[in-house]
Amino acid sequence: MAFNSSHKYRLVAFDMDGTLVQEKSSWGTLHQYFGTKDEAQKNKEEYFEGMISYAEFMRKDADLWLPFKPTRGQMEQALSNYILMPYSEQVIKELKKEGTETVIVTGGLDILARKVATRLGIENVLANGFVFDDNGYLTEEEICNVDVIRKDLALEHFVQELNIPLSKCIAVGDSKYDSEFLKCAGLGIAFDPDPVLSKSASVVIYDLREILRYI
Repeated sequence: MAFNSSHKYRLVAFDMDGTLVQEKSSWGTLHQYFGTKDEAQKNKEEYFEGMISYAEFMRKDADLWLPFKPTRGQMEQALSNYILMPYSEQVIKELKKEGTETVIVTGGLDILARKVATRLGIENVLANGFVFDDNGYLTEEEICNVDVIRKDLALEHFVQELNIPLSKCIAVGDSKYDSEFLKCAGLGIAFDPDPVLSKSASVVIYDLREILRYI
């Protein structure tokens, strides 16, 4: 469907964890599965203290899983029990009906993001991932597309390709890590947010259907 020119915004960009799905972290889900949460906490501290880049953070986290020789199928299975956020399906359906572009922008993993996007009918996914060998086993190569605290950079690059100005975009997130993401868009919507993110948002909502009021 063609875009409705009477609408103020042309694209809605969604964070995934805690926004489209109820789980707060796809990374955390995998650490729970492999029993590596304690070691992962050290990597997280190094990243947020500026000691390592996000790509290095990803690599160090994944290195914790390599001894288990995980396959893509095993990781997909570990992430398969996600729960969609209430009304997410309805909201995406209404946005598509109006011709509004949608995209997931997440520091989480593409294995889950693509499942969620397919289920909801979201056209585009910006997420992180890993490379698997010909036998499906996890390798030592990561694909870092989105820095968890600089999702704005990923969104900016994406909308340039679509020739959509950021002023015509809505960004929706839930955590303090989404601050720059919300601030870069024409409208930043904090969904059931932590107190830090509320300060960066144009609008605070507690029901995803409220997004439709602003399209």
